[in-house]
Amino acid sequence: MSFEQVTHNTFQGHPHIHVFTMTDPAGSVVYRTDTMQQVICAPRGAEMVEAVLSGRAGPDALPPEVRELVCKTSDGLPVSSGLAPRTSAQDVVTLYLVPTLDCQLGCDYCRITRKQGGQAGLRLSPEMACDAIDRVLGRAPSGRRRTVAFFGGEPLLVPETVFSAVSHVRGGPEGGNTDIMLQTNGIGIDAETARFLAEHDVFVLLSLDGVAEVHDQHRKLLSGMGSYEGSVRGYCNAKEHGCRMGISATATKETADRFCSSFQEMLVDLVPDGCGAVTHLHPMTGARSPHQCSPTVAADVLRETFLAARELGIYHQQMCERIGPFVNGTWRRYACAGCGGKVVVAPDGRAGICEYNAGDGRSYVALDEFSEDTVSDFLRWAGRSPLDTKECVACPALPTCGGGCAYDSQELMGDALRFDPWLCETNVRITHWLMRDLLAHLHDRLEGQEFHVVTSQERALVLGRINLEEALGPVWAVGRGRTVRRCCECAAG
Repeated sequence: MSFEQVTHNTFQGHPHIHVFTMTDPAGSVVYRTDTMQQVICAPRGAEMVEAVLSGRAGPDALPPEVRELVCKTSDGLPVSSGLAPRTSAQDVVTLYLVPTLDCQLGCDYCRITRKQGGQAGLRLSPEMACDAIDRVLGRAPSGRRRTVAFFGGEPLLVPETVFSAVSHVRGGPEGGNTDIMLQTNGIGIDAETARFLAEHDVFVLLSLDGVAEVHDQHRKLLSGMGSYEGSVRGYCNAKEHGCRMGISATATKETADRFCSSFQEMLVDLVPDGCGAVTHLHPMTGARSPHQCSPTVAADVLRETFLAARELGIYHQQMCERIGPFVNGTWRRYACAGCGGKVVVAPDGRAGICEYNAGDGRSYVALDEFSEDTVSDFLRWAGRSPLDTKECVACPALPTCGGGCAYDSQELMGDALRFDPWLCETNVRITHWLMRDLLAHLHDRLEGQEFHVVTSQERALVLGRINLEEALGPVWAVGRGRTVRRCCECAAG
């Protein structure tokens, strides 16, 4: 299915109503982004809806239930539409620990290893990591679920810090109420490490771009040799010892033509608990990454990899974080956990809100000084949401977008509060496909009638066997509101 097979119409005076028309199968979906309601229409029904919306016919031309959906007036989103804006450090329940920005790999699209700044060569000590856990997550109300994520560089280059911090979390008063995630290239996962991670219920997110030929295109050891063999060995060690596993694969312009088939083969061979396909790459020098594919290709990659995961019943992060709000009838306020939702502790022990700013120190302060008052970007970024942005009101992707990455906007457009047009186009294309997929699942409900109002159970058909409520791991939750548990944008590197 091509995205060009979907025609999108809007109507003056109805900013929240979007009509998507398809020829295969023939019909339309009317989608209201302010009430999160949909009705599917046979071609004649779609003509009636468009006549009413354009003023060529009166509301009485529609059946009562369709009239209610189509003709209800709205000045904006309901007050309770999404996750409430974050307003203080008390809202933070996610801690990123960055033991080092060093890595055994030299991935040519990785911003982290190329922009280490004053953090180069530094190591976060076990004592500093444990102190950060107590200071940051100790402020959260008792009983509220927490997340500790290890990020890098490669965290397992500092195993003593990872092991000490994990043991400290699990031995603490909220140990059973804390998700722990390790993002790794897998090379450092030997049998002893795998056993420890499994015993302490650490979700392992392994960066693997596909089969060997695709993975080794970009992810090479510092020696120049491919890293596929070492990463898969670590993956297998972790899985054999009982770790819950996720795979994060990055697509680029150079691998796009082979990426989807490689991704599917990788899922069949390794059978992870969850997966992700990263299509946006962080800028390195204030310009878009030369390896990033176009929005058209990105949307194709996300769709095709999601279909491969859906066939196997495997959670797909980047698509399910968009589809989840749609299925649940909610609105996604944030895609970026850095928007008031997390604290990052760099190798030197200083604290900030974005791991990609660790190298240059923007918005980083001494850990014991961190607050919404001392870090100017904390509340500024927390106010960054499409749900609060006038220019986004009429976008069909409004409920499911979340706004993307604040760091990317900061680097590319000089203002974290602006939204990246690359992501806007990608999300609109995904919304086009989602409407087509919904119609394909429900087309038989139109037999003998012009309209069918979509139920929440019917929206869930676009997920196939994927269960949004399964507790796969904290990586799916780092930007979360609890309405949809897994809501984050995971970045390459």
